[in-house]
Amino acid sequence: MSTQPKPGMADFIASFAAARQLLNRAHQSGSLIEGMVLYVSLIDGLLRTAIILDKQLAGDPDDLDKYVQQVPGGARFTEKAIYDEALRRGLIDATLKAEVVELYEHRNAVVHRFFLTGLRYTDLEPHLGRYELVFQQTYGIVAELEDRQVREGTGMTVEGNDPEAAAISLAHIAGKLGFPDVGV
Repeated sequence: MSTQPKPGMADFIASFAAARQLLNRAHQSGSLIEGMVLYVSLIDGLLRTAIILDKQLAGDPDDLDKYVQQVPGGARFTEKAIYDEALRRGLIDATLKAEVVELYEHRNAVVHRFFLTGLRYTDLEPHLGRYELVFQQTYGIVAELEDRQVREGTGMTVEGNDPEAAAISLAHIAGKLGFPDVGV
């Protein structure tokens, strides 16, 4: 069996590295709104990944692509639906879900109501630490599920170092970014 992910999943995985590169650029340049948007996207992606890994561990043959692709007429899982499912599956607790929702709503307020409120750009900086903390927590959840998949030999996570797969992944990340100086 090939360990190469299906095209939708490959794009989804490459998006993580691309978003992290963009987040690093946002940090370096002080682009606070961009950082906030990227954190929410990364957290959403990590929770989607956690759900997929958990379903695989449970032997659920559900179509997992529906979590990583949005096609016209297809299933659509909003961020809040993902947060609810992650809570329902016991991947996050109510406290973490509340923090994720609060950060998501804060991001929405910044993006959609920046002109309509007294919010100042400099008011955003203190929140970025909270976003990073939640990112690290959700990353840890995924890492634990991946470790479990490797131990149990179940699911898409495999142990090993495949230079060909790594080269394909780096090329995919570069393509996702569209930058000549990807630096990954």
